Amino acid sequence: MPAGADKSIIKPSKAFKKYVYLSVGAILLFILTYLFLFCGSLIIAIAFGAIGYYIMLAGIGFWGLLLGISFIIAGLLLVYFVIKFLFKRSRTDYSGMIEITEGEQPELFRFITQVTTEAQAPSPKRIFVSSEVNAGVFYTSSFWSMFFPVKKNLNIGLGLVNSVNISEFKAIMAHEFGHFSQRSMKFGSYVYNLNKVIYNMLYDNEGYGKLLNQWARIHNVFRVMAMLNIQIIRGIQFILRKVYGVLNKTYLGLSREMEFHADAVAAYVSGSNQVITSLKRIDIGQSSYTTLMSYLNRQLHDGKRVDNIYPIQQEITRYFAIIHKNGIDAAGLPIITEGMLAPEESEIIITNQWASHPTTADRELHAKKINLITPEFTETAWSLFHNAEQLQIRLTDQLYTSSNKKPATVLNFDAFKDDFYSNISSNSLNENYKGYYDSRIITQFDIEEAMLSAVNSPILNINDILTEENCNLPKGIADKQKDVALLDQLSEVRTDIKTFDFRGAKYQRLDAYKVQAVLNEEIGRADQKIKDLDREVFINYYRAAKSDAEREILTVKYRELFALQIDAVKDYDLFNNIMHEFNKVYNPMPVEGIIRTLGNVSRHEKKIKPRITEILADAVTRPYFTDEQVKTLETYVTGNYIYYHEPTYDNQAIDKFNKAMDIYVSGIAKRNFEIKKDLLNFQFQLIN
Repeated sequence: MPAGADKSIIKPSKAFKKYVYLSVGAILLFILTYLFLFCGSLIIAIAFGAIGYYIMLAGIGFWGLLLGISFIIAGLLLVYFVIKFLFKRSRTDYSGMIEITEGEQPELFRFITQVTTEAQAPSPKRIFVSSEVNAGVFYTSSFWSMFFPVKKNLNIGLGLVNSVNISEFKAIMAHEFGHFSQRSMKFGSYVYNLNKVIYNMLYDNEGYGKLLNQWARIHNVFRVMAMLNIQIIRGIQFILRKVYGVLNKTYLGLSREMEFHADAVAAYVSGSNQVITSLKRIDIGQSSYTTLMSYLNRQLHDGKRVDNIYPIQQEITRYFAIIHKNGIDAAGLPIITEGMLAPEESEIIITNQWASHPTTADRELHAKKINLITPEFTETAWSLFHNAEQLQIRLTDQLYTSSNKKPATVLNFDAFKDDFYSNISSNSLNENYKGYYDSRIITQFDIEEAMLSAVNSPILNINDILTEENCNLPKGIADKQKDVALLDQLSEVRTDIKTFDFRGAKYQRLDAYKVQAVLNEEIGRADQKIKDLDREVFINYYRAAKSDAEREILTVKYRELFALQIDAVKDYDLFNNIMHEFNKVYNPMPVEGIIRTLGNVSRHEKKIKPRITEILADAVTRPYFTDEQVKTLETYVTGNYIYYHEPTYDNQAIDKFNKAMDIYVSGIAKRNFEIKKDLLNFQFQLIN
């Protein structure tokens, strides 16, 4: 623990207390609203029952009996609608987790006892481990948990253990036990259960809808009453949506303050510096884990698996350190430096009322203000675990058990490294270009004109052209384009947001177009700068070529790439258009909508199938498809698939379509990448 830490650090802040009161008010608002809706539904049901009873007493005959019964049933169904959530059961999902005991992990349990004592928090009821990069508090949140104390459980992700040293692990555990000590977590149980009520009445209505339809089909009189019932329910749902916004915005505000408070507990127990570095470690670990999962999925598709995912995650983390030019510490983790893992450069600042956690930047700033520094112990967090490798293998096996596909071949760690780094090498451009050409096309210019300009141009060092500022231009454009898209959302969708900040000034939502104009102008200037740079790079290498033969090869490679890039844009458009239409089949639709959608798909297929045939016949492109892939594409092109046979989809036909589209677009991407890579390697050799 930090020396001389003031206990006032872990007292709830004024903002924390404010959101507690607001959450209490929001919960009371919901309860009062629900009671109003329940009583209103009951009154309507009683009124319907009375109307139905008097109609039947009036002795109108069969029609009177039918109408009277319809009123009574409509009333009963209305009451059932507002109480049906009581009959919905839910269970805590323990899949993906393994419970551990003190007998199995004595050192870890001693450590946790120490941290709970220092954090002045209760001990967890049960401790589980899972595979991912995460740690969290969870408990069985039932109707009764709103009224009685519930013991909390702790989940420790081994991907997280794999990503931090023992000092940072203590900070993360102290953060979680900070939540254990928060009585305000009780609000989470209230909000969780009240949200289940709202969700049940707003969206979980499939069974109720079937019941209503069955009743309406009996007779037209019942159908009319069912329609009246639906109109009343829509009114109830309108009110619930308004209350949902108030309830959740206030609780999410409290949730963010709870995170700040838990960070304060972590700083009090382990030091502010450990909180800050642990946040960065988690980001790096999550990035490595995501890369790992993507790799494992590709291998699983080929019938392969690994025996232990955690040494592989560590290797991917080491690769992260290499590409970011960071050193490795004693635990084999990247050395954390100030400013690393900077967030994306968005200049649009919006207070996100729907976020459950503060941003990492805000959490770092909060921890810095506490300013409690402790020495770092770089020993790995695995040192707390007994038989760590055995536990790792157990979680790895559990990951594969949940998969339907059973892999036949097991890759060891050395086989993984060979495969992983060979893939990186084959899918990376020459690092001397410093990422300038990554993930974009080379902009087209007039090659003949550039050749003439090269006559009087000096030969420059490539680093004088591809400066850090110039290499950041593509990323700057991408960041600005994201901001333009965000402003589109503000204008057309996010009407709940009233203001936003841009470069230190506050704007109204309706002024988003003014900021878009500024950003689009800057994007245009940066685009032009990239075009000029692409041309300048060509001129420099053309001038540096030592023979006419080299200059001829360079120009041929550029012309070939430019032509293929134009074709690729058309190919991507064909792919995007057909997938935009086809992806609609994954959403619930009436039969008429399915037929209309698949009719549009058929029209797109009349364009894309001939194009695939052209590609397979093209001598330049054909080598980028394997024989098996060619066979799949030819089967698709010559086939006449009917993707829907009422009342079900033809999943085999859909699978063949998706495989063909994936092969088609990945082959085009691979072709253009390899030809661009070959061009860039060739021209770099002209000087070096």
